[in-house]
Amino acid sequence: MDIFFGRKPTVEPVPGDQVLPLHFFENSLLVQGNNMAVSLVFDAVLEPEKLRQSLEGLVKREGWQRLGGRLRRNASGKIEWHIPAEFTPERPAISFAHVDHGMPASSHPAASRIPKPDPTRPAIVGDPDDLEGLAWEPGYKPNGIKDYLTSDRPALGLRVNSFTDKSIAVLQWQHVAFDALGMQYVVEGWSAMLWERADTIPTPRSVDTDPFEAFANGSRPTTEQHILADKNVGWGGILKWGLGYGIDMLVRAKENRMVSIPETYWRPQPEKALEELRAKAVANGEDASKVFLTENDILTAWILRCVVGPMGMSPDRTVAASIAMSLRKAFEGDLIPVSTEHPYVGNVFGWANILVTVSDITTKPLSWLARQVRRAINEQGTRAQHEAYYAMVREPGTGLPIAIIGDGGMAQIGFSNWSKVGLFDLDFAPARKDKGESGPCRPSYVQENHGPIKPADGFFIFGKDEKGNYSTSACKVKGQWEKFEEQMRKDFEVELER
Repeated sequence: MDIFFGRKPTVEPVPGDQVLPLHFFENSLLVQGNNMAVSLVFDAVLEPEKLRQSLEGLVKREGWQRLGGRLRRNASGKIEWHIPAEFTPERPAISFAHVDHGMPASSHPAASRIPKPDPTRPAIVGDPDDLEGLAWEPGYKPNGIKDYLTSDRPALGLRVNSFTDKSIAVLQWQHVAFDALGMQYVVEGWSAMLWERADTIPTPRSVDTDPFEAFANGSRPTTEQHILADKNVGWGGILKWGLGYGIDMLVRAKENRMVSIPETYWRPQPEKALEELRAKAVANGEDASKVFLTENDILTAWILRCVVGPMGMSPDRTVAASIAMSLRKAFEGDLIPVSTEHPYVGNVFGWANILVTVSDITTKPLSWLARQVRRAINEQGTRAQHEAYYAMVREPGTGLPIAIIGDGGMAQIGFSNWSKVGLFDLDFAPARKDKGESGPCRPSYVQENHGPIKPADGFFIFGKDEKGNYSTSACKVKGQWEKFEEQMRKDFEVELER
């Protein structure tokens, strides 16, 4: 019947494969709905075979083989891992492709559009979708986990684009394989293999059992109520929210853009914000030394202001900002081992939710908003709060992998911060083709492409490059990037006047 309805038949199981069920965090439309591609641009010509051999060597190591696993649907309709007992040329550990374009990147229609930061001011510098043809196979449009169920394709892949002056190494994976912090372990292991430091690579925690199964079945009792339990939206609110945000995500045309924030602009912001907050603490008789913010708190607050400020929304409308968080630190030594000994290479994420109003964002100082970001991360990032959050996920029986917190009419903005992954810190010097060159060989530009699910206003923060420039990208409803740019320009002009 699959043939008659235009669907590809599933692949038959291979005898000898290790068959494992998906873990709780993998068995979710949120992750299964996205195939990921992260492009690392190097201003040097790299040897594709060295990149392949080092990544493939990592996946062949004990404990890492799941990354080379195949995904199958069993007779009951459930998706499973099928991990080859042995990787062979016919069934490799990773998928691999190399394209030698034989020209400078500036002469290639797509590579010539690699964004460059504006060193003087925050700016929209390009469209990550311009590089889709380099991130994926020609003509390919990601269709989520279905693409992996109808082939013998490993969950992890590498695509290398070579130019006469640059290389673009693209890490491809189905999101069930790992999340952002899981990616950190992968690229660190890849780098260690490249540098012939395999003895420094830890063995991941075994995937034979799911350490977070209790989150799925509710057998782990909660010890406290979630801080935002009274803001958990009911069925009526979910339907109202879905009609707004759901239409933005699934129906309305969107545009993808990359934003660069130069060091000259963001560097003064954290100290300025801390001065304001410390002065307020002193005025209130509080301990100013306990005031703490990170660069990413400031950056998140600034993005919120650029999104909301120019939109002309009602001042009392709720704005819900959801920040993706890894649960690893909270559950180390409990459900999972310490990451330095046996990292959990998979998906294990939660959320910090910030609820403010449009008026809060448009009238209060950036320092105030950044403090709300930091408070939400600190207060909602504990073991007890993560447990309470997933208890809320189970309660309504919606089948959604998240709790909808806020109200049905809220504006929703999401954040996935990859700064800790350290993509700009990678040094691939051993793969450099010109052995006469010395010094580190780090990415000059990083971006991601994913699909098919592309939420509106879901921001990826990639960290900062060697020159200290931060970058972030998102898909926004068509026409809204102009308003974002308007707010950036306004903020920059205010800074110049100070």
